[in-house]
Amino acid sequence: MTVKQTKARNGAVDFWKFVFSIMVVQFHSSNLTKVKNTPFVGAAIAVEFFFLVSGYLMAASILRRRQEDVVVGRDSRNFMLHKIQGLCPEIFIAWGIGYVVQHIGKKNVTPSTLIKDLMTGVWDMFFLRESGLEGFKANPAAWYISAMLLAMLVLVPLFYKNQDVFMNVWAPILAIAALGYLSKNVGDLRGPTDWLGLCYKGWLRAVGELCMGVICYGICQKIKDMPYTKLARCLLTLLELGCYFGVIAWSYSHKGSQMDFVMLLLFAAGVVVTFSGHSLLSSFFNKPLVYFLGKVSFPIYLSHNYWSHALTRIYQGQTYAQLYPKYVLATILTTVVISLTAAGLRKIAPAFFAGCRTLFLEPES
Repeated sequence: MTVKQTKARNGAVDFWKFVFSIMVVQFHSSNLTKVKNTPFVGAAIAVEFFFLVSGYLMAASILRRRQEDVVVGRDSRNFMLHKIQGLCPEIFIAWGIGYVVQHIGKKNVTPSTLIKDLMTGVWDMFFLRESGLEGFKANPAAWYISAMLLAMLVLVPLFYKNQDVFMNVWAPILAIAALGYLSKNVGDLRGPTDWLGLCYKGWLRAVGELCMGVICYGICQKIKDMPYTKLARCLLTLLELGCYFGVIAWSYSHKGSQMDFVMLLLFAAGVVVTFSGHSLLSSFFNKPLVYFLGKVSFPIYLSHNYWSHALTRIYQGQTYAQLYPKYVLATILTTVVISLTAAGLRKIAPAFFAGCRTLFLEPES
């Protein structure tokens, strides 16, 4: 890792990404048992952290462009393509692994079933699951990717169209409207695949929380350059830790409820402090090991959920205590496979695509 790359990363964000990806893994271990009282039974709330961070980074990226230089259609397209490129090839490797794992131990799997699942899985491969297009879901946890991208598909052009209006008007309106609707009509932030009549709950959740991430960015920029005293930085550190550990402690034994929206607010406050760099822990987390943990959090997120479903079929009759070590080991090994395969593909990709160009396109005159 070069010095330039190291400086560009926020070690604290990387650390918390890793922590909350582990929480998501633990949450899905509840699929190993019919008795849903496993530790961190409410840890699905950890996904809110990722939505907020994605919204923050969306704002940071878009606001790098001067408004007078923006071409809305072109820049929106380029933003989305860049975002998708950052998810590849891990997302497709995980899809392939999930496709195989999901069929292990299933009864009555025939060649026609495999072909049908492969064909209907096309919506999942193109990030369209949260659009309502139904098909085989190789990796259930990937709903988050679909919801995020489809929400950005709407928000990014609005943001590019008028940065000031979006930051100060549209982001607050959409955050309040989306989260207020979910609070009143659903009562929690869980169940991303619940259909609300016009859209999935996960998509509306993504719209509201990405906009909250944008608001976090605006607040962070206001406080970032202030000359805080040592006492103020200590208080900000306590606030940051209090917010994150408060959510973690609550998620240990509480399922979804109206408290989800309070936990989201705590996450938002924590994200503002973490990105501000004023926490006393900011420099502590800026280490290569932490950067690695942040980088591997995405493969971890992609590597576990299908195992939580498949292991109960492979080892029928086993208890949670018997299945859990197998689940953890399978997640670790799959994370390694996804990470190493993705790294290898990235190395050969330039030569591969150059070869394809030579094979199918005439050289330019």
